[in-house]
Amino acid sequence: MKNWTILLPYYNEATFLPGTLESIALQNYQKFKLILINNHSTDNSEKIARKFMDFYPAIEVQFINEKLPGKTNALHTGLNHVTTPFVATMDADTYYPQHYLEFCNQIFESHPEYSAVMACDIYQPFKNRKSQKRCRKIYLKSKLMPKQCHAGGYAQTFRTKSLKQIGGFNQKLWPYVFEDHEVIHRLLKIGKVYYSPKHWCIPSERRTKHKNIRWSRMEKFLYEYTPFFLKDWYFYSFLKNRYIKKNTSILQLRQREWE
Repeated sequence: MKNWTILLPYYNEATFLPGTLESIALQNYQKFKLILINNHSTDNSEKIARKFMDFYPAIEVQFINEKLPGKTNALHTGLNHVTTPFVATMDADTYYPQHYLEFCNQIFESHPEYSAVMACDIYQPFKNRKSQKRCRKIYLKSKLMPKQCHAGGYAQTFRTKSLKQIGGFNQKLWPYVFEDHEVIHRLLKIGKVYYSPKHWCIPSERRTKHKNIRWSRMEKFLYEYTPFFLKDWYFYSFLKNRYIKKNTSILQLRQREWE
C-alpha cells in the first residue's frame, strides 16, 4: 500500500530530470507513487523521463500532460490524482537525499498536529559548514516566525487531507510567483508546519539567476513583520496589486535568462 504521492511538474527539463529522478528512485522509503506532470514542454523531457523510469519498474509512475502553462496549473491537475495520505511537491532540478521521504514520513506519523513538513534548501553538500549554518538559520527563523513560510515548493510535503481542505494549488486565487508561500499561508490557518536543521534538499543554483522573481526589500520586510492576522491583506491586496502592476505572473518561471 502506498502512503505517499510525489508530484513532479516539469517544463523543458531534459538536462536536469535524470538527476532528480535518480534521487527519487533511490529513496530509502519506497511506498510512494510518482506522478510526472508535463506542463506543455517543447523539448524531449517526457521521452527522457519515460525512458529513465523504465529502469525502475518497481516504482509506480503516472504520466500526465497539463497544457495550461504555469506550475500552479500542473500541481492542481496532479493533486486531483492523489489518493495517498501524504503528498510531496518536488522540482525537476533538485536533488533529494535518500532519507528525504523517510524523514517526512516519520514526522507525520509521530506528530499528527503537523500539516506540512519542510526542508532547508542548501547549495553545497550537507556536511559543508556553510550548509549546516544555513539550515540552522532557517530552523531558527521557523521558531521565531512560525506563521510564515521558510521553504520553496521544491521542499514542501503535506498531509493530503489538509492540502485539499484549503483548496490546494489555486491558479485562480493566486496566479503569481511565490505560489509556494501563498499556499503555506492558507495552510497555516488550519495546522502547523515542521522544520528541522537536519532535513534538506539541494535545488539547482540556476534558480537564483531569475532576475524578476525575487522579493524586493520592502516586500520581504513586510512579509516577515506583518502579523499573521494581516497576512490576507499582505497577499491579496498589497502583493497582488504590486504583481498586477509588474505583470509578475507564475508564467515568468518559464522565462529562463540563462538559456
